[in-house]
Amino acid sequence: MTTAEAAPNAIRHSAMFQAPGRPLPLARRLAVHNQVVRSIRDFFRTSEFHEVPVTALADHLARVQLEGMIARGFKAVWCESEIMPKGGKLEPKNLRGFKLIEASQQGLPLDNLCDLAERLVKTVAGQLSANLLGGMSVTRLDRMINSRHERLTYSQALDILRAKGWDLEFGAELPEPAKATLTRHCGNQPFFLTNLPVGLKMPGAANTTGQPGVCDSFHYILPYAGLTFDGSVREGDKAPAGFSLDLGRLLQYLMGLANIVDTLIDPMDRVVGVMSAAPSGTGLSRSRGTG
Repeated sequence: MTTAEAAPNAIRHSAMFQAPGRPLPLARRLAVHNQVVRSIRDFFRTSEFHEVPVTALADHLARVQLEGMIARGFKAVWCESEIMPKGGKLEPKNLRGFKLIEASQQGLPLDNLCDLAERLVKTVAGQLSANLLGGMSVTRLDRMINSRHERLTYSQALDILRAKGWDLEFGAELPEPAKATLTRHCGNQPFFLTNLPVGLKMPGAANTTGQPGVCDSFHYILPYAGLTFDGSVREGDKAPAGFSLDLGRLLQYLMGLANIVDTLIDPMDRVVGVMSAAPSGTGLSRSRGTG
């Protein structure tokens, strides 16, 4: 069933809502990236998380390794990683992979895990100046920082969507236009989808709600960017709770961009062009016929 067939009378929006910005010049884009990464590092350091070096994995999140550190007695850990998911070839051609910021903490309930993600977003946004982003973006982010980010259970989200003309079955992955409708409902601010169906999450997530078919998990939806955080609480008394943050999506939201490719510092086609044009024998050339 297509999106149009699923919601013939729905109030639809083609994006999370209209992004106000254009791509920043390269120097400012790099400065924003570096400031955001520094702010994330400072956030975890002051929150007493240990940074863990992880192996780059092609098929699953580094959270598996972080949970291993939790099992060894560390209370809170985080890492930077990059993956190319199985559907990577379907993504924009200039995306080489996805830079992730991943965190796990022992014994953290779902509400507190959502609090951690929300504090991270607001802290990072608060460190960006008008000189970097421009006055309009800073005003937009200041409103976000001082707003409550709604937390809708998956079931509540379905009820809201049905009232707006959508017809989605429980357990379905919400299409992007449906998320855009929910973004409008939440005042064009970031919001959480919590207690997701078990079919939408990796096995092993806890369920403390007593409701069948759901688990202690969340998706954090940011305007323009869509799904930016994916988190869950694992089973067990001291089991870790954690999330994965797509850094590109966060940058897309902070800069107010309609296309995630516009966040890149060095798109892949430019890299390939530089390497192909390099003189033979420099070690950079990848033109046809070279070794």
